[in-house]
Amino acid sequence: MDPSKFKTMKYIFILYFITTVSSLWGQNTVFHSWEELCQFVQTQSVVEKVGNKQLELAELTEQAAVANIFNPRIPLTGSAINNTNLPVNFIPGEAFGGPAGSFREITLGQQYITSFTAAPQFDIINVAKWQDVKTAKANKDLVKSEIAVNKKKLLEQANGLYCNILMYQQQEKIAIRFVQMADSLVTILKNKNQQGLARIQELNDAQVNWLQQQNLLRSVQSALANQLRSLSGICQKEVGVESGNVTMVWEDKAISMGDAELKKAMMQYQYAVLNQRSAFYDQLPVLAFQSSLAYQNNSNLKWADPNNRWIYSSFIGMKLTWDFPTNAVKYTNVRSRKINAEMLALQLDEEKRNTIIRNQQASADYQKALEDYKSAIEILNLDRNSYFHSKELFDKDVMSLYQFLQVQKKVLSSEIDCANAQVNIIFQKNKISINNAD
Repeated sequence: MDPSKFKTMKYIFILYFITTVSSLWGQNTVFHSWEELCQFVQTQSVVEKVGNKQLELAELTEQAAVANIFNPRIPLTGSAINNTNLPVNFIPGEAFGGPAGSFREITLGQQYITSFTAAPQFDIINVAKWQDVKTAKANKDLVKSEIAVNKKKLLEQANGLYCNILMYQQQEKIAIRFVQMADSLVTILKNKNQQGLARIQELNDAQVNWLQQQNLLRSVQSALANQLRSLSGICQKEVGVESGNVTMVWEDKAISMGDAELKKAMMQYQYAVLNQRSAFYDQLPVLAFQSSLAYQNNSNLKWADPNNRWIYSSFIGMKLTWDFPTNAVKYTNVRSRKINAEMLALQLDEEKRNTIIRNQQASADYQKALEDYKSAIEILNLDRNSYFHSKELFDKDVMSLYQFLQVQKKVLSSEIDCANAQVNIIFQKNKISINNAD
């Protein structure tokens, strides 16, 4: 191998080593397994934090609905009035000894009136408020189901990125090994060419093969970096994955039994039904207790004159309120919420079918991944056997370089397919685990 080629290779591997080490040093978190990543995403992601806030808001709404069953309230009213010009009244003059038919102007009232009123009241019977408590509880259950679905989608996204990273890491190892093999082949043919045992065309073909392997390595490393950036986006911090050699313990069969989407559809339907009842009960009469405690101070000198007594008045009673017949807004609410519940009932039926299909598909995908891996192993073993046989023939100058490179590319493709099939089993297994989680 000539010095320039050696220097090029040396710089490539030094650059790769520096890039890898520096990236690992710069990462805040490195995941060594799917379980580590899964735990981190479930506790630290934005989806989890937003979900907790949504649940907190739903619980607050439920507490408010319970507290509002009797709708207790005490409206307070205070006023300070200055009658700058009191009204004039006309009284028959006969009352003051005047002639019949005459009138006398008289001003009645107080210039300064200070008043304060408290009106405690609460609902005795309000069926709509009782129904609102059930609706609020259903809303909390709906929020929980939505959080579960969002968490499932996030974990599925993380699983896809994690397995892509594993796949590209395995491809990277394979590509590095084939770059080294291609480099060794260039060295061999260069020596043979110098001895007159190989044509320049064969040397050129070997160098083209070496360049192609380098391109493959760069493409894999670029794809790997993109997947790591996407995973860092989910985790909200720079992360890495240290997989080592991918090893698996898998089951012959994996049954998918997930129903997160179905639970969400059921909660949506139940919430819509309760919402419709709330709108219907809102048309019923409301019986409320009401009272009033009032104080008033009248004076011609100033507001709240301490020399004048406060006049106290009060009452207690009950009040019946009923829109009869119901108003257009309440009637429209009942009809619109009924239609919404009917639509969600149709969606619920559709989701029941989709859940069955989705579970069957996930189980079938896992079985197919197992069969694909077994097939990939057999193909790889056959291609490796052919490669070792072809290398012996090539070393003995019985096989041409072109034929040998074709065999080498075939075994490269088989190794990549086998690595991909192996990671696909992990992906399908994680997918079922995510789907089956509560």
